[in-house]
Amino acid sequence: MFDITYLGRRCFRFIRRYPRTWTIIGFLLIFSIGIRLGQTGSVNKIIDYFRSFTDRERMDVTKSVARGIVHRQIQDKGMLTNILAVSPEAVDIRPYRALSAGIGTETLVSLARRHKALAAINGGFFEMVGTFRGESVGALKIDGEWVSEPEQGRAVIGFRRVDGKIEAYIDRIALRQELVLPSGEALRIDGMNRNRGRNELVLYRPHFHIVTLTMPDGVEVVVRNGEVVGIHEGQGSLRIPADGYVLSASGKKRGELLSHIAEGDGVQIRETIIPERVGDSNLWASFVHIVGGGPLLLQDGTTSSTQAYEREGFDRAFHSFWHPRTAVGKKADGTLLFVTITAAEAGVRRGVMLTRLAELFLEWGATDALNLDGGNSSMLVIRDEVVSVKQKAAASDTSRDASEGEKTQVKKKARVEKNAKTARGNRRIRPMPRQQGRAISDAILIFSRF
Repeated sequence: MFDITYLGRRCFRFIRRYPRTWTIIGFLLIFSIGIRLGQTGSVNKIIDYFRSFTDRERMDVTKSVARGIVHRQIQDKGMLTNILAVSPEAVDIRPYRALSAGIGTETLVSLARRHKALAAINGGFFEMVGTFRGESVGALKIDGEWVSEPEQGRAVIGFRRVDGKIEAYIDRIALRQELVLPSGEALRIDGMNRNRGRNELVLYRPHFHIVTLTMPDGVEVVVRNGEVVGIHEGQGSLRIPADGYVLSASGKKRGELLSHIAEGDGVQIRETIIPERVGDSNLWASFVHIVGGGPLLLQDGTTSSTQAYEREGFDRAFHSFWHPRTAVGKKADGTLLFVTITAAEAGVRRGVMLTRLAELFLEWGATDALNLDGGNSSMLVIRDEVVSVKQKAAASDTSRDASEGEKTQVKKKARVEKNAKTARGNRRIRPMPRQQGRAISDAILIFSRF
């Protein structure tokens, strides 16, 4: 039987008996790791990470952006915290999808400029690779219509306007969607606007894409104005009608759907929101905008435990490591706090643990708070300017001499040429500026009412 204790003792004895051999092995191992790191990642990023801890610049600046909107920026030891405090009667708040479609990505700056928003912050999680790149992973409801279903009962924030003020609520929710047949029976819908899995019934609406992007191993039912107008087997990637939707089923759900439906049948979709707080279903049904994230950080002034984080599907590496963060909180008077905590320098991956983020929201006076997508997606834009990284001084304001400036330009040009990729024809694709961050799938946009 394998004995790990015995093996450990033998290794220790080997090290003591042959110290030179162990030194050589250790050197070769470190050398190999160094080569591997050089191939897979930039050593400069590691150096920049540790150098950021020695940044002595400190500041705490608060300024008014517009009536009822205040921006506070705190820099300390290489960390940059941005807090945008928004009065509920001073703004309109609305989530937007990248490229105004169900899949695809777009930079936050582009989203904000396209919709002429005063401020914008990145939203929920999304698929980062593959055919469905940019598809929202978690709840997303825009203008009363669901774009993506909640994920694993995770926390969300809902927005609605009541008596001229924005009301926001934060809770964990689930969504039950059913296809109601003419007989009164209901078939459970497993998901919407996403990749169809095995034995699943998935709903595709027009804002997802032109077609369903499905494989030809199922059946797809076309519904227009509440009536079944077509049933297509073994075709896949069916066109989605502008005045209806497509129901796509595979495996066991395929046979179940075919046995209950026929052309000419009248059907409808029934949606029921199931919040964690009992009795709040009608309340959540009234929210026209819902953005998913997770985990829940604060609820009624009480911080969530790490066990609660993990029940939402977030492991220790996510909640107990120093990642860049984006989050939103709410005070008792309805004031909303949109927050990013990142490294001051672009490209450096520093942040806080979720337990510390919850404590900070308490210090800022929040009663409820929700974590959103973080990491390289963390970004806050105000008046088309990225404020979640420290802006570099203009060249005319620096005291560098001409020769140093020329050297910098040469290095920069060489770096651009190295990173440039050929496109069709003789065009060149310029690398995205580092302060633009990673392209995202959805965002929360803020508009001033004054």
